Amino acid sequence: MSNIWVLAGESSRATIFSMSSRNADLEEVQCFAHTAARQKEQELTSDLPGQGFDGKGGGQHALSSKGGKKEQEALDFAKTLCDTLEEGRLQGRYKELVLCAGPHFLGLLRQNLTTPTSHCIIAEIDKNIVKASLEDIRQHVHDKLFS
Repeated sequence: MSNIWVLAGESSRATIFSMSSRNADLEEVQCFAHTAARQKEQELTSDLPGQGFDGKGGGQHALSSKGGKKEQEALDFAKTLCDTLEEGRLQGRYKELVLCAGPHFLGLLRQNLTTPTSHCIIAEIDKNIVKASLEDIRQHVHDKLFS
């Protein structure tokens, strides 16, 4: 059993790594791809917002939906990742957790973690390093754990 899981993620892809100890190398556990989040907002919606009047005779303007479909896709992906982290914790596959994601996606992850899983977090790296090399990710994690 590994003691530490490291999640490196963004709204369209993520990888979970394991470390047997804080000094150990990273080993890939599972990769995720969420291609819908890579699409443009216009491609995700089949119907554009309607037209409305401002009520003061100022003319028409486009109506917009709050958040948008792209944001919803990112939220759905964050929920999927958090479900995987919860399952891994319940199965005893890790005891400690490191989250690595850009600030916005890190916030989505935090919102969707269960309380017991959030108590496993030992470090957060608020930087999108999902496309970085394995060695760079390891260096970021080790720098954070030993700083």
